[in-house]
Amino acid sequence: MNIQQFQEVLFAKGREMGYADMEIYYVNGRSTSVKVLKGEIDQYTIVENGGLSFRGVINGKMGYASTEKLEPDVIDFLLEEARSNADILESEEQDELFAGSESYPEQPAYAVALADTVPEILIEAALEMERTALAADPRIVMARHCSVSIRENEVLIVNTKGLNCHRRKSLATAYVYVIAADHGETVTGGWHDYSLRSVEEIDIADVAHKAVKEAVSKLGAHTIQSDNYPVIFRHDAAAQLLAAYTSVFSAESVDKGFSRLAGKLGQKVASEHITLIDDPLMKNVPAGSTFDAEGSATRRNEIIKDGELRTYFHNRKTARKAGVQSTSHASKGSYNGKIGVSYHNLYVAPGTCTLEDMIRKTDRGLMIVELQGLHAGTNTASGNFSLACLGYWIEQGQVVRAVNQITVSGNFFDVLQQVEEVGNDLRFTGSCTSPSLKLAALSISGS
Repeated sequence: MNIQQFQEVLFAKGREMGYADMEIYYVNGRSTSVKVLKGEIDQYTIVENGGLSFRGVINGKMGYASTEKLEPDVIDFLLEEARSNADILESEEQDELFAGSESYPEQPAYAVALADTVPEILIEAALEMERTALAADPRIVMARHCSVSIRENEVLIVNTKGLNCHRRKSLATAYVYVIAADHGETVTGGWHDYSLRSVEEIDIADVAHKAVKEAVSKLGAHTIQSDNYPVIFRHDAAAQLLAAYTSVFSAESVDKGFSRLAGKLGQKVASEHITLIDDPLMKNVPAGSTFDAEGSATRRNEIIKDGELRTYFHNRKTARKAGVQSTSHASKGSYNGKIGVSYHNLYVAPGTCTLEDMIRKTDRGLMIVELQGLHAGTNTASGNFSLACLGYWIEQGQVVRAVNQITVSGNFFDVLQQVEEVGNDLRFTGSCTSPSLKLAALSISGS
């Protein structure tokens, strides 16, 4: 029984039982991954997950139920379960089904060829990546993790009010994490890349060489004296920091008093160099989407424009409460999760400055490339952070050596205000990205 047949029978039986309105939220995911080690297949895994949640209005109340199986005998269970808990569930605000947006952006083409990639292609790509990494530099002693994977995801939201949203996506990813050793010192480094079309489109050799470069460049690292230094957050570290604080832009956080951005709409909250955009309609990015978890058509939203806070992330509930239009940021952690608020494809708009120029114009400072302990070392309510990090010391416009055993401290909201330059090196590899950012000074604790 496929999902369309299941939905039709479910709605037909629901009407017979007395349901006034009904909705299904269906998710199906599948991933195939190959991991190699020392020239042999270490793991070959196929994982399938997903399920269906049902909600419906019966006797004037909304009931809920969910299942992982799409089988005929599950239909009666869903209807009975939802009817039972509709009688006992109490909610201050009654959920309502959404009839859908007036129009929707065109769905990106689904890469059938990628989803049908044969295992041999994944295996050979992973083996080639490992061989290339090991041969790139004599100091590379092991490819600790070397994998190539394909992920597929399907989402369907259908209700009796007319909403019918469906998407299928696929993504190939190559990732390698290597160990470098020299004179008794051991360091690690990794890199990854993706394609929405084919495994062959990923430059496997480039991924391997960049992972090797990341690792060997950390050799010879030692700490620096504690002080306030000019700091460049390289694109990957900048994205890490931004991702740790995305909840401050959520209307839910604002409403609950968990965000310092409450009441700041229309005000300057960041440097004029900062424009923060969420664009789920951007082509060829891994986090695109034409509708959110409520079935609202997505669009490009400028969260911050030239330093000014323009909007928060809204779903239909938070928008209704605030008296504004939804920004189509409804989210679900899983098929049976509650509706929340989250971004799709969030990024800081790139500037014109190259990373090399940022370094060249730094007389004495630090470039941070990796932040550690983000869960424990960040406070989203206050904005304060204290994080162990790795990076490179800069003198007279040149990278001199690697730096470790240091901690960077500051406040996220101050960081937004203090950005002096924004790089042009934006690289989309996930749902939250940033180019490199340069700040006049941050507190660094070292020796």
